[in-house]
Amino acid sequence: METADSLLFSDNLFGNMKNTENLVVVHLSATAVYVVIGSVVSAKDIRIMGVGQVKNSDFYQGQIKHRERLQGAIKQAIQDAEDMANCRVHSVWLTLATPELSSKNSIGSVAVEEEMVRARDMVQALSNAKSQDLPSDYYLMHCCQQGIYIDEQDTMVDDAIEMIAKDITVMYHMMMMPVSSRQNIQKLLQGCDVGIDHIVFDAVTSAEYSLMSEERQQGVCLVDIGASTTSICVYKENKLIFTHCIASGSHEVTMDISADIGISMIEAEKLKKSHGTVDIHSMDPSSFFIFKPQGSGDEVNVSLYNLARIVEARYIQIFTEVIRQLHEAELLGYIDRGIVLNGGGSTIKGMIPFAKRLLKMPVVLSNTHPAITAYNHFDNEESFKQLSMQVNNRAYQTAFGTLLYSQSEQFRHSEQSEPDAIKQGRLKGTFQSVGQRFTSVLKKIL
Repeated sequence: METADSLLFSDNLFGNMKNTENLVVVHLSATAVYVVIGSVVSAKDIRIMGVGQVKNSDFYQGQIKHRERLQGAIKQAIQDAEDMANCRVHSVWLTLATPELSSKNSIGSVAVEEEMVRARDMVQALSNAKSQDLPSDYYLMHCCQQGIYIDEQDTMVDDAIEMIAKDITVMYHMMMMPVSSRQNIQKLLQGCDVGIDHIVFDAVTSAEYSLMSEERQQGVCLVDIGASTTSICVYKENKLIFTHCIASGSHEVTMDISADIGISMIEAEKLKKSHGTVDIHSMDPSSFFIFKPQGSGDEVNVSLYNLARIVEARYIQIFTEVIRQLHEAELLGYIDRGIVLNGGGSTIKGMIPFAKRLLKMPVVLSNTHPAITAYNHFDNEESFKQLSMQVNNRAYQTAFGTLLYSQSEQFRHSEQSEPDAIKQGRLKGTFQSVGQRFTSVLKKIL
């Protein structure tokens, strides 16, 4: 967990902000490195002190393509955020997507030695689950506790510490990545002179930003369409029960446009943003426009209908794969609230009506989160205005979601199974039953 030593701020910066926790997030994407520095007053009050964004394409589909360039981008993004927040960063939360992700719902059972559940019992439960389901060449990147069965009870609790029990069975959703990939990420950040506090799958942090508690309770699927990947996570009864990462994203739309029309990738990206749409039904097949590639005297006669057809075809492929994954996991019947879209690839024109027609279920676009605000610690209004604009920038939502996740009950409960829980001795026993219906969901998907 992030400590007070992870950031060094100027003495007068937090004069009116007592009892805050200062966190730094690095989000690696296929198009840029994003850094956010936030002061956490509470789960409902997170004040953004500084942000940094450096364009870079060297982290593609979860793989480091050019270490030195990517490292330089991370350093620069951290530096920009540090300068804005007037601080120095020592360690970070890292959020990313990788198709190498391997996920599994797992169980860890423990006989309680002293008839009262202690932190060591929770730690042993996760250790037992890992020994069963974590391959030797994989690293447990991220783990979410789903609930705890005490003795022979039919319902689960979220927190069993200090409860009387003979045995406990803890349910987990485990997100794993290859050990070699984890080591490469570790070295990458070490080369930037920062440590890693936690690595979190970006769909989970996006969900923390994007999903309402009612959606997570009733059943919902978050689909985060990035440039090189599409991340999926499913919640039911407020529990994370499924995650997956598809090696396909909006960058492939750009490649399709480039190949079909015969223009460069840079020009294809501009064309996608200016005229791209998935609403092919609104396009007139006889409608054309003249596109003039920058730096070229040539003119390209582009059919708006053909452009929409190119874009639509790739998004059909992406959503077809999403539905295939949900179908194979037998989860389509559990997402009563449908799909919430996030990520830059979800902002293409016509996306919501297109997705509703294609998927035949409720589809909405994520909104901004009220807990995230810009904090005015500047001596000029222009700097605060620039930070406020960035807080409303959808590109930062995954990083902001990581700040929210750090304060969530999901994270707090999951931390009880980590080895540090024994040393920290800060676990208190509060619990909340979650009902029989979720039990049947877990039994079906395990």
